[in-house]
Amino acid sequence: MKNTIKIFAAALLLSVAGCHDPEELIPSTVGVGLNSVTAQFASGPYKDNAQARFTTQVTSEDQERIVIDIPFFFPENTTDRTDITAMRVSASLDDNCFITPKLGTLDLTQEHWFTLTRADGSKKRFCITGNIKKSDKCLLEAFSIPDLGLSGVIDQDKSEVSIIALGELAPAKATYQLSYHATISPDPAVEALDWNRDVKLTVTAFDGVTKKTYTVKKNVPSKTKSGIRDGSQKNLFVSETFKQDWGMSGTLNYTMGVMGDYLVVCSGESETIYVNKLTGVKAGNVNMGGIDLKNGTNGGGAIASDDAGHLVLCTNATAGMDMRFYTLDDVRNTPELKLTWKNTSGGRMGQHISVRGDITRDALITVNCWAWASPANWSSFVRIRVENGVWGEPEKVTIAGCGMWNGGNVDVEYLTTDIAGAYFKASYSTNGLEWIDGATNTRVAFIDKGANDSNSNFSNVSCLYFNGKPYVAVYGGSHFNYSATRAMMFDASDRNSFTGTFDNSAAKYYGSTAKYLSGLTGTASCDVLLCQSSDGYFLYLYWIGGNTGFIRAEQFDCIAQ
Repeated sequence: MKNTIKIFAAALLLSVAGCHDPEELIPSTVGVGLNSVTAQFASGPYKDNAQARFTTQVTSEDQERIVIDIPFFFPENTTDRTDITAMRVSASLDDNCFITPKLGTLDLTQEHWFTLTRADGSKKRFCITGNIKKSDKCLLEAFSIPDLGLSGVIDQDKSEVSIIALGELAPAKATYQLSYHATISPDPAVEALDWNRDVKLTVTAFDGVTKKTYTVKKNVPSKTKSGIRDGSQKNLFVSETFKQDWGMSGTLNYTMGVMGDYLVVCSGESETIYVNKLTGVKAGNVNMGGIDLKNGTNGGGAIASDDAGHLVLCTNATAGMDMRFYTLDDVRNTPELKLTWKNTSGGRMGQHISVRGDITRDALITVNCWAWASPANWSSFVRIRVENGVWGEPEKVTIAGCGMWNGGNVDVEYLTTDIAGAYFKASYSTNGLEWIDGATNTRVAFIDKGANDSNSNFSNVSCLYFNGKPYVAVYGGSHFNYSATRAMMFDASDRNSFTGTFDNSAAKYYGSTAKYLSGLTGTASCDVLLCQSSDGYFLYLYWIGGNTGFIRAEQFDCIAQ
């Protein structure tokens, strides 16, 4: 009986409540509603390319025409005219806003009208169209005078190019790198100019309107007290399709080196290409003369550059097999055999090679080695000392107290040519960055992996002194689905700060944004490279991943400003 009364009362209350009209919910504030509009190619090779998304921001609720600027050429480093007659268009909207009719594939050479309905019910008509825009970039990005052996140091803020020279200079032609499709006047590649006086060079953008005038002068620009100038970081180029961009078909083992104006990339076999180190534009293929660095279907060889612009190449060799080392002095030449050595390390070698110094004088060459079978846990590498240009006998070095590895995913590089000095090591499973004391070959400092790096493969390391300060870089490519792809650079001035993790170490100077990808294809091989310009004013950081088809280049400098 009590339950019946309760149910009846509840029903009565609902009945009474139902007599009132519901209140309309209107947000207290209403934004623009439409925030941005993005267009990308609806078909073709770049339809899913992250670099091929062109976005226009909507800055006012009264904005009626939304014009999406799209480059005249795409990619911008080509002469491929852009076709915008079939572009997939999307929009960023505030909550509870919608567009009619729905967006989709549009011919952006035409005007298309839509209606925006905002959260408060108000409506706004707007038009979407496209604009094929010629580039307004007008930078002088690189400058050198090859016949005089001089490179220019460019200060973009001051629009000045400093030629570091003290004596009288003979008239000479210059080479340069401009923003894509820009022109320069006068053209120093055509006319030999007198560089003993200030020379004005005007760079005109492809749009024919935007200009920037540089003054080239004999000068020695000041450097920062030590190390990198804060705020100097600049991305040079990035690609997630380098294999297609450069026409590379190999998949075994991607490694890199720098020779003069070029970044050299090898896929671990006979395929070696070179690109402009500042732009990533392919310049040619190295004539390997029939040399193949691979060993079977899974054993790719490697390349590395020394500090003087020479390249060292090595084959991949199993235990007991002859291992060959080659050198290359110019990308237009053919590698020459330097050393044949029977691999007595007890394991496979050749997935990574590093060089410190000048192989025509004094240098240290390190090569990784490993074994899948017993002994599975490995902690040794092979070192070759070069003295006065003479290569010594390869010797096996074992590291004490380090994180061991059970595969070829390990990299070792010396900071100087002193074998008693510091060197750095990174390897799979350890997934950290290790500082090794060369005098005792013992680990003395360690930076551990980050919070989300447990499924990753940080097995690529590179180091050097830049403007009096030591730096070391580490890179982990996407070895597995959802493993981290990111590069970091650390200041190795103080061993006491060389602690913590990739996320919080006090020594960390730079870190790229991590990516966690799926559906990987290719090979898990990766590489990282730190190098500097011959004049010592610029530091370059490159990293490459075979599984992702990803390459990135960053520039830093030490120009006092």
